[in-house]
Amino acid sequence: MKKLFAIVLSLCFVFTVWGQKIVTFTAADGLSITADVYETFEPSNKYMLLFHQAECSRGEFQQIAKRLVKLDYNCVAVDLRYGNEVNFINNETAMLAKSGNYAVSMLDCEKDILAAINYVRSENPNAELFLLGSSFSGSLCLKVAVDSSSLFKAVIAYSPGEYFGEMSMAEYVKPLQIPLYVACNRNEYSYVSAMVKDVATKKKVVFRPDKNTKEHGAKSLWWESDGNESFWLSLLFFLKDFK
Repeated sequence: MKKLFAIVLSLCFVFTVWGQKIVTFTAADGLSITADVYETFEPSNKYMLLFHQAECSRGEFQQIAKRLVKLDYNCVAVDLRYGNEVNFINNETAMLAKSGNYAVSMLDCEKDILAAINYVRSENPNAELFLLGSSFSGSLCLKVAVDSSSLFKAVIAYSPGEYFGEMSMAEYVKPLQIPLYVACNRNEYSYVSAMVKDVATKKKVVFRPDKNTKEHGAKSLWWESDGNESFWLSLLFFLKDFK
């Protein structure tokens, strides 16, 4: 009986640690946004908001969120309206946006990011917010962090770039004051580092791996991605100051 109780308790612990629920909230233009929420076992005010790259979905963060939960971060992985499917997870927001004739450009996804921020703050007014974006959403996270820096503890961007036509991200991000972490593969490093070289923040990390990896965006953190260990180690060093 004691052994059975221990097994049940263990299973309950695992379920709670990896507790995941699907939520919806509404963007400013009325579009319903879908997200996965991964909650920590012990109460935590730290929230990592996770945004995928183009042609993907919240499924980009299945592995990543589970590891961040271990680091005491609640995670909210959001389906942006510009996307498709990844890891067998369809982008519910993108499907609704197309069927409802909503604007679906990369820049329009800023509405979805702001809606996610509002959702977390409504759920926990004391939330400490961290933004993490992948590819074009990494650039959008930088933009949002500049516009509303007082809301965030830090911003993290994987493979950000100049995705928005005439809008220069290199110019836009210069006033950023909060801690910044940027990572990319070696082929992307020259233009990514140039884009953030004049950012005002006193805490900035621009990471590139020693190995010539080819993954783009947050996929560099997937366990099957070559060199993922070095990407994780670099991120962990950055996050250790926020315990």
